[in-house]
Amino acid sequence: MGNLRTAVWSAISALFSKKGGGGVAALVPPLMSGRPAPWAADPAEQVLHLRHWVYAAVRAVAGAVASQRLRFYAAKGSGRVELDDHAAARLFRRVNPFHTRWWLMSSTVTYLELTGNAYWWVPSNALGAPAEIWLMPSQRVRVVPDERDFIGEYVYRLGSREVRFAPGEVVHFRYPNPGSDFYGAGPLQAAAESVDAHESLKVAQANSFAGGAFPGLILRAERPLDADAVKRLEARIRDHYGTSEKAGRVLLLEEGLTASPLSFSPKEMDFLSSGRVTRDEILGVFGVPAAIAGLAEDVNRASAAALNEIFARWTVRPKLEMIAGAVNQDLCPRFDPGLECEFDDPVPADRSADRADMLARVNSGVTTVNEERARLGLEPVEWGDVPAGGPSGAGTGPAAAPEKALARKEDR
Repeated sequence: MGNLRTAVWSAISALFSKKGGGGVAALVPPLMSGRPAPWAADPAEQVLHLRHWVYAAVRAVAGAVASQRLRFYAAKGSGRVELDDHAAARLFRRVNPFHTRWWLMSSTVTYLELTGNAYWWVPSNALGAPAEIWLMPSQRVRVVPDERDFIGEYVYRLGSREVRFAPGEVVHFRYPNPGSDFYGAGPLQAAAESVDAHESLKVAQANSFAGGAFPGLILRAERPLDADAVKRLEARIRDHYGTSEKAGRVLLLEEGLTASPLSFSPKEMDFLSSGRVTRDEILGVFGVPAAIAGLAEDVNRASAAALNEIFARWTVRPKLEMIAGAVNQDLCPRFDPGLECEFDDPVPADRSADRADMLARVNSGVTTVNEERARLGLEPVEWGDVPAGGPSGAGTGPAAAPEKALARKEDR
């Protein structure tokens, strides 16, 4: 192990020397080919792009993750038991005097999506147990490598002031990044070119509207106009029609002038409609279906349920597992070596399949009606402890037709 660590460190040291230092930007290269976005490697710039469809995507992902409950468990026999009143569970119910658990989780995911990294400072109380959780903005945190321990410390910099934290005080969440051993890469970096294109398009559109009610107007004169006449006409149109508030005014022309709208070429029309393309590219990189981001075009109940399941299964669940993994590795052992945590599954249950499986278990005698009712949080029935049937599924009495007895509360 020592030889392997030495070899890895030698390679990392060579990387540092080539890049001229161990700053955040030096270790987070833009994940793209061609002309990279200049801000893609700078976390301080990345957090400034929380707008337009980036905001919609980040809001959807962060809200979905923050809405899931985090549970703590301890091993018991061959299974485990939930510890609802454990110190760790209480800590996540009140993470610090100023922030809620929802704010902490939502903000953590926001930084992960924008920068690929998120950092919790978890100070200890007088007994050495974690006392509070504070989120550190990732654009202000720098990882200091260490030859022996891989990470020597975390440095938080605000202005000219620096605060240093030992690795054991910090929980570092990060997405995979093939370009760095110390920093993650987020969806925003992967979508940087599309984000740049979309923001440029929005600026062009805003300038077009701000430029006046007739940005594409052509004036034709029967005879050539001198420079003074051209300036006079331009000033008149700008004064009377040059802002969006003046749209709709009647255009009065001097004798010998005619006006006609400027038509767009196919290439220009394609530019104007490219906002939909960049939108879809951005949402796709973040793993957010358009309907989840707030667009309800051609969405019915069935397709909305399918999109919600796709979003929960392939976007939200992996992030929850990543966050729980980091908490299990870096925070839970500070309470108890046998403690572990897990989020509730965000994927909606297939109620039809669950009900069919439940009825099959009861009808085949694997479980009783009351055992299944207990799983659903329902009170037992007097006759529910008698198996409904045998291997053939044939039984007699009330338990032989358990479907009504197993009906969920919300189905009634």
